[in-house]
Amino acid sequence: MRQGPAGLLFAAAAIACFSAISWAQGVNLFPAPGSESTGEREMKALAAAYPDRISQAAQRNSDWSVDVAGEWFAWAHGRILPESKSADWERYASFRFYPYSPGGLPPLPQLDADSAARLKKALEEARVHPPRRSEDFLERLFGAGSRAETESQIVTVDLAGFPVQVNRRIAEPLARVAAECARLRVADPQAAAFFAGLSEADGFNYRDVAGTATRSYHSYGLALDLIPKSYGGKSPYWRWVMDGTDQWWLIPYQKRWMVPLSIVAAFEKQGFVWGGKWLFFDTMHFEYRPEIFILARPHET
Repeated sequence: MRQGPAGLLFAAAAIACFSAISWAQGVNLFPAPGSESTGEREMKALAAAYPDRISQAAQRNSDWSVDVAGEWFAWAHGRILPESKSADWERYASFRFYPYSPGGLPPLPQLDADSAARLKKALEEARVHPPRRSEDFLERLFGAGSRAETESQIVTVDLAGFPVQVNRRIAEPLARVAAECARLRVADPQAAAFFAGLSEADGFNYRDVAGTATRSYHSYGLALDLIPKSYGGKSPYWRWVMDGTDQWWLIPYQKRWMVPLSIVAAFEKQGFVWGGKWLFFDTMHFEYRPEIFILARPHET
């Protein structure tokens, strides 16, 4: 079984937005000061990603906004808040948009000494002051405003023989992933061996991201972890190795527990990002973020 929660990229991303955004510019995770997004591309990407829930993206009151099932949410400096709360944007961490490269493995990130020091300081500050993102947008988007309401949205999808509980709104894309994985188990010996080596696939889990006051994507039923019977002495997760090295991001891919890229591609094709490509790597973790792929397309608005 796992020794800790998934998705700590999000904790660190929120940390960076609060207190150390400059370190992340070195790995192209956030815009530099003075080039903050207006929100137009991001809000249009959200509208394109969730057309059944977001009826339009429009500029309202000098801010880009989206209409989510009859309620308007403003960009609010990247916080994505109900319009009634947009003036209080400084209380919250930013919603997480980041560059993502579908396909092969990206180069390992390179942080200079100054950036690494700022990163360390940001993590230390977050232990004292856990960052918090507004939950209003995701709760409205996925019908997950309370635990009871969230649980009413949960369905089970079979993935390679493992039952995975997810939000019903992502059941169809995950079922398409499962169909592709079933094909890979027959056609690809590496994929077949990988699935044979799994112990479970965890989806819905109502909890916060560790080190924050923010709900995990697992708590909405939007993420899943593929957990092996053995990690074979390799590292799947940045936090598990950070005590042994102060540069976990440089651990070579061959020393990390990895998901075969054919399986990663099956997930990415259906709008799931893989935590193995994050600076704060979590190679077990997938989550549904179709807007990230829309933003990655050339000239996409």
